[in-house]
Amino acid sequence: MKTFACLLWPLLLAFAPHAFGAGQAMPTKLPPGVDKLSTVEGITEYRLANGLHFILFPDAAKPTATVNVTYLVGSRHENYGETGMAHLLEHLLFKGSKNFPDPTREFKARGFQINGTTWLD
Repeated sequence: MKTFACLLWPLLLAFAPHAFGAGQAMPTKLPPGVDKLSTVEGITEYRLANGLHFILFPDAAKPTATVNVTYLVGSRHENYGETGMAHLLEHLLFKGSKNFPDPTREFKARGFQINGTTWLD
């Protein structure tokens, strides 16, 4: 469940602007283990204690949140004999683990629409 909480943290931050009325400032204190790295034109990059980087781009005009998870590896990084490894990783991400056995069910129960893709980059 700790992994699920780490995955939800970026989503909660994405919704934070909607929790405050116009003219109200969002809290600036981040929880332990979350570091703000930089902000450029309203887009802010953070890093979790486990090394995961995430970027928030709030859009108050949208009633929903979009969460994209990008791993900086793709099929162009595969060498001879490794073809399909990036695509396998994509499938394993939805497989679950001992402590989080069915992530697809957990996400759908919370109204998420999920999809995975593998690309050359």
